[in-house]
Amino acid sequence: MLIVVTRLVALHHTDWYDRFMFRKPTYWRNCVIVAAVAMVLGWQSAKAGDDLQLRPALPHSDGSGSATAQPGKAAEKASTQSSQSTVSSSTPSANAVQGVSADYDEHLKNLKSAPRSQPSPAGTGAVKDDYKGASSPNADSTFKNTSVNESSPSDEISIVAPRLESLISVSEYLNPFSLDASSSTEITLKDALNIGLDRNLDLAISRTQTKQDQFAYYSSLGKFLPDPTFGYSEYFANGHVGLPFNFLGGGVGSGRDSTAKVNRPFVVMHAGAEFYAYRGGSVLFGALQSRNNYRARSQGERATLSDTLLTISQNYYNLVLADTLLQIRIDAVRTSEEQLKRNQSRFHSGLATNLEVLQSRTQLSRDKQALVDQQINRRTAAITLANTLNMNLGQDLKPSVTLVQKIRLIDPHLSVGQVLQLAIDHRPELKQYEQLRLAAKKAIIVSAASLQPTVSLSGQAYGIGPPTNVQALGVFAVNANWRLKGLGTVDSMDAVRAKWEARQAALQSQKELQTVCNQVRNSYLQILDKERNVAEASNEVLSSAEELRLAELRKASGLGINLDIITAQRDYTQARVSKAQAIIDYNIAQVQLLHDTGLISIAGLTSGRPLNRADLN
Repeated sequence: MLIVVTRLVALHHTDWYDRFMFRKPTYWRNCVIVAAVAMVLGWQSAKAGDDLQLRPALPHSDGSGSATAQPGKAAEKASTQSSQSTVSSSTPSANAVQGVSADYDEHLKNLKSAPRSQPSPAGTGAVKDDYKGASSPNADSTFKNTSVNESSPSDEISIVAPRLESLISVSEYLNPFSLDASSSTEITLKDALNIGLDRNLDLAISRTQTKQDQFAYYSSLGKFLPDPTFGYSEYFANGHVGLPFNFLGGGVGSGRDSTAKVNRPFVVMHAGAEFYAYRGGSVLFGALQSRNNYRARSQGERATLSDTLLTISQNYYNLVLADTLLQIRIDAVRTSEEQLKRNQSRFHSGLATNLEVLQSRTQLSRDKQALVDQQINRRTAAITLANTLNMNLGQDLKPSVTLVQKIRLIDPHLSVGQVLQLAIDHRPELKQYEQLRLAAKKAIIVSAASLQPTVSLSGQAYGIGPPTNVQALGVFAVNANWRLKGLGTVDSMDAVRAKWEARQAALQSQKELQTVCNQVRNSYLQILDKERNVAEASNEVLSSAEELRLAELRKASGLGINLDIITAQRDYTQARVSKAQAIIDYNIAQVQLLHDTGLISIAGLTSGRPLNRADLN
């Protein structure tokens, strides 16, 4: 700023400018020192905001009005303040809005008094060796004993293509099975995964975003190269030009004319290049930042791929479940029809009452309505799968599966710690947030580069003159510029903001690690639960089938009533539905855990080889 003011004054006081600025060059040095001091003061004022760091852990109440103690004096002081705030906010006079405001104000105070550190990462429990955590080895062996590599016959359900006469027509113009579909196609899980890999729209959109960041990275690399310039101009001038000297040879005051007459075209051509030798590191670290963003986007694309495979597998298994339940509902309707015919025959023979006939007819109506609902649900599941695969929704998809059974994708000998280690090593989301954290660190240097001078080298070759007499002129320049916006405060604040953004990126990376560990542990527990559900549902099917058989025998012997048969029939149907749901839920839980480890793939879902300890190496 002082240099600019000095330049402006020099325009009106040339003698003063020559005397003090050229004969006493120390004034130039003083001006530079003053500007540097102003920049340092602005940087220090901006750096004062860096003391507001996040504390290791905010105090929380244990329900008795006292907060958990935190390490360090500042943490103990903040804990005491939080305890007092908790007690005061628990009084009847304080409402919810005041309590939220008090908590927010206390949070701001804790930020100001907290040490300059961020929360330490929480333990994950991930291990590569055998699990040696809090649970005993017997606890892991329980899971092994209850797990089998192959499904037992009682854990399997056969699927038979339904006959059209077994279904209920919802419209005289529509096929009762495919309904609104114009054609049908059988599809396997592997086929669905391959089609989704080529046609899924979410994956295609993620790919376009990756290509955008890729070419943004290539664009940043181009800043290392010089900037060539070319130009051609032809002027048609007619008039006079006043010159600061007498080109006719006369001196000042000689009375001769010092103007030149121009009355012909002339040409100005130039070619050259400009290269920035130093820009405060913005070019180098800007390229590194773009590279980290590109890598983060690539990992994001991998995460989208994992999510796509998970979604396709879930939708495919849901379609298999819908086909299985359709068969169960068909069997229930057939059983209800036979029961109604039997009761009608008994009624005409005088061996049954009209109430028993009405009860059987009511049960048949319920089963028919459930069958119609399941026909719609099956078609809806096919539409959902086709939508995920970006296929024609008017084409009905039928899973080419004849046997519904448990499919193991994770070796039961893997402990939860080993599964966590696989997730930490391979989850693309963790790698994505790590690259974003590194990019945020590079952004700090890029933002601070504006506080430093820039040095550029340029060279130009000019051709000036009339078309018949163009003369060459070469110019080489070294330019050094140092511009401080607002005495350096603008760029200083941008640098501080970049530091806080880097801190946010680090915390988001840490939070994503916690999220991944949470997902893995929940999926691991779901497998334990769903596998037990399959065994219990199989037992329930056997028990309800025996209940239905005995109810029919008791009714035929005159020891039971029709309501017992109807109740047993409902129980048997519901038990078969629960078993089918349990098997599909178990398969989906296996796919979910494989996705949570970051190792989901088409081969991993269809090859039959479960994820085992060899994948830890």
